[in-house]
Amino acid sequence: MNTLDQERRRLAELFDIAPSRVLYAVSALGVADRVPPEGIAVEKIAAALGTDARRLSRLVRAAESLGVFRVDEAGTVRLTPAGTLLRSDQPGSLRAEFSDNALFTAWGPFADTVRGGLPSYEIANGTTIFDSMSGDAHALETFHEHMRMRAMQMYRSLLPFLLRRCAEDVVDLAGGTGGLSELLLEGSETLRVTLTDLPEVIGLVPPDLLRRYGHRFSVEAGDMQEGIPQGYGTYLLGSVLHDWPDDESAVILRRCADAMIPGSELILLERVLADSGPDTRRMGDMWMMAMTGGQERTRQEWAELAEGAGLTLRHVHHGATEISAVVLGRAGQR
Repeated sequence: MNTLDQERRRLAELFDIAPSRVLYAVSALGVADRVPPEGIAVEKIAAALGTDARRLSRLVRAAESLGVFRVDEAGTVRLTPAGTLLRSDQPGSLRAEFSDNALFTAWGPFADTVRGGLPSYEIANGTTIFDSMSGDAHALETFHEHMRMRAMQMYRSLLPFLLRRCAEDVVDLAGGTGGLSELLLEGSETLRVTLTDLPEVIGLVPPDLLRRYGHRFSVEAGDMQEGIPQGYGTYLLGSVLHDWPDDESAVILRRCADAMIPGSELILLERVLADSGPDTRRMGDMWMMAMTGGQERTRQEWAELAEGAGLTLRHVHHGATEISAVVLGRAGQR
């Protein structure tokens, strides 16, 4: 096979949407939830789910090629380690995310977005991704459950750095249901953390968080677009600014700068893209363009965005995942 034939095959595999649709169907139907440790016949799964047994068998076999199931000669279906991540009860489960068909259909108008239009999610659904959740309590809870798990996974390698860098009083801005806050509180016996987000999100914060950490953890309902709490030593924005284009991100940063006191720092937990060359994190940039109209940024782009808001980029610390800590301070202050 010549090089061009190899590239043709590689591109065709990249373009194939079937693998993602197989994972969607497995997740949406809850197939993995029906597979016990000892295994089960596909006919029993079909009966429990009310699906066509032959078609479900074909789906399971396709998912087996993706490393999700293992099917023996007797037809007994078992989960692989990857398959456990599609169970609802698995910590770090991907089921809720993979079951969200709107994330798939939103890509349809993506070329129009690149031409200069609205985010393709908004074109496809007639509303923004955030507004679509505001009137759907289940969707809001599912989204923030996923984001909480993501925070625990993606930020953990940054925890030692954060514990060294954070002041004793920390505000976790737009921190969802507290995944990042909990990491910080688990890692330190002295940090005091205030979690802020919209009222409907604060209502989803697990009650045991407040019980476990007592006076060291508090929640505050509020809209970051309208105001930022004043006078904290450390301000944290975890995967927030990539949701917004530069003009709106600059407004948020200026509000943070106005709220900061001498000695305060603002730490962004975000992707920091390579200035040039291939970078797989660029796919995250495409997700932001398609879903929210936001973007991922290079170090230079973060520095320029900060400077326009009266802040200075002081340091970038790279963790073991694709997320880095970008430390900002008020311009002219140490």
